[in-house]
Amino acid sequence: MTTDREAVVWTCIGMRPVKMGRVYVTERECRFTYTEDYLLTGLPGLGLIYPPEIVQTTTIVRQRTEFFDLLPPLQSLIPPRREKNFQRQLILSDLARRGIVPAAGFDADWEILKIAGHGGMGHLDFFENDREAIEWYSRPAELHLRPIPEGFGLSLKDFLTWFDTDSEALLRIIGPTPTIGGAIPKLLVSIPDTGWDGRIGFPRKIGTQGVTDAILKFEQTGTYPGIIELEGLALDLHEEAGFEVPRRWQTEIKGIPTLVIERFDRNAGGNPLFMETLYSIFACGDLSITHHYSGSYDAIGRAIDRSPIPLVLDRRAAKIHLLKRLLLSFATGNGDLHLENLSILSRDGTLAFSPVYDPTPMRAYSIHDMLAVMPFGNYGEVHFEEALVRFTRNLGFRKKELLRIIEEVLDVTRDYPERIEALKQLPGKNKKNLTGIVETLRNDLQEIR
Repeated sequence: MTTDREAVVWTCIGMRPVKMGRVYVTERECRFTYTEDYLLTGLPGLGLIYPPEIVQTTTIVRQRTEFFDLLPPLQSLIPPRREKNFQRQLILSDLARRGIVPAAGFDADWEILKIAGHGGMGHLDFFENDREAIEWYSRPAELHLRPIPEGFGLSLKDFLTWFDTDSEALLRIIGPTPTIGGAIPKLLVSIPDTGWDGRIGFPRKIGTQGVTDAILKFEQTGTYPGIIELEGLALDLHEEAGFEVPRRWQTEIKGIPTLVIERFDRNAGGNPLFMETLYSIFACGDLSITHHYSGSYDAIGRAIDRSPIPLVLDRRAAKIHLLKRLLLSFATGNGDLHLENLSILSRDGTLAFSPVYDPTPMRAYSIHDMLAVMPFGNYGEVHFEEALVRFTRNLGFRKKELLRIIEEVLDVTRDYPERIEALKQLPGKNKKNLTGIVETLRNDLQEIR
């Protein structure tokens, strides 16, 4: 007999922590209801498709499937069920140390959520009950930044030895991120607000001064050698192309190439900002969305224009952003621009695409050598140029807009092959793979008239 599960969702997206609502999970359904008090705050809700001012106290009900046990915004808080997912294995190892060994699947997901579903990326904090929430929010933030010692490693034992604390404190630095299932292990930390200097601490809580939140991304050299400097180069190119890109620093920790990226889902005072991936947004409104690559770029454009609940404030700017992101992904060799690598962020009451994250040129690695992870303009049925023209028209633009952005993209990537060759950690065969791919794509783009 299956026992129903119950939990609560809180947030500190306002000036203080507040309970957003209650979650029930039965054998067949996930149910969520906003509290009456939360409806009075005027704050954003669980997700864009579930606005409190429209939903009110009506219970949101979703049937559980093999792809979603929970409502998508809550599902996104759980590290994927992959054997090599670093964050998931770290948390499960900690649970086992405490004698908690849940069954694989949703039993494990639920236990992970109870201890690591709060303090992560975005604005949602998941707790087993209100008492746990109040206790967590009232616990003072650890403000001390520690230099990373020579013995720093990636194992649970090393972390426990380093922090000299219990697992609960450890797990405060392992909150989930929008791209938790990516190619690189990630940790949530704080660093000095002046920038990276080799010291880190626990992520901030509201009101913490002198530090800023960041993500540490560690290279898995055996699988993806050179990926850290590749991502750094891609972020540089996106910034040069006019996209908003977070501050970042490339470094090494105990010989492991590491990228330190400032988080953009927090304001200056440490309060979370509303942020939701397109994967979560689309999955809320379309039950056919089962994976982060099961949509299309054309569908994103249609949703920007036609969604009854506005996804962005400036629709034209958002569609230009999407078109340029896709063209730059072609020109840099990133075939991995999927729904989880595109997010909507709310700042100062304005909904728009978030700053760029995870634009890594994954085609450098042969196992990821594909033009695009999602379809556009009926590519495959028609050739590349025609597909781009169709996609551009589907966004509501004329071909001259496509040509204008192509010119910008070609200009910003004009010396890209030389910059690839100058990378120190990327192996020669991967440089050759990527250089050949981008030169072919540049030629294809140049031929569009």
